[in-house]
Amino acid sequence: MGILGILGAIVAFVGYIWLVVIAFKTSGALWGVINIFFQPLTGLIFCIVKKVGWMQWLLMVVGVILMMAGGGFNYNYSVG
Repeated sequence: MGILGILGAIVAFVGYIWLVVIAFKTSGALWGVINIFFQPLTGLIFCIVKKVGWMQWLLMVVGVILMMAGGGFNYNYSVG
């Protein structure tokens, strides 16, 4: 994984943690726990329903795009 993939992983992780914190602060424990276990779909639903957290959700999306651009999802293990 190259630098771009590592940077993407960091950006996605920061967006994930930030969105979970916002879910706990604004909507209580239920949304927080749901966002911990079922991201990114519930993150998008949370943003639509509660109208907060769009920047954090977009950080996760940008992070995944950076990981893909950096080869972060390329698991090509060849034998011998």
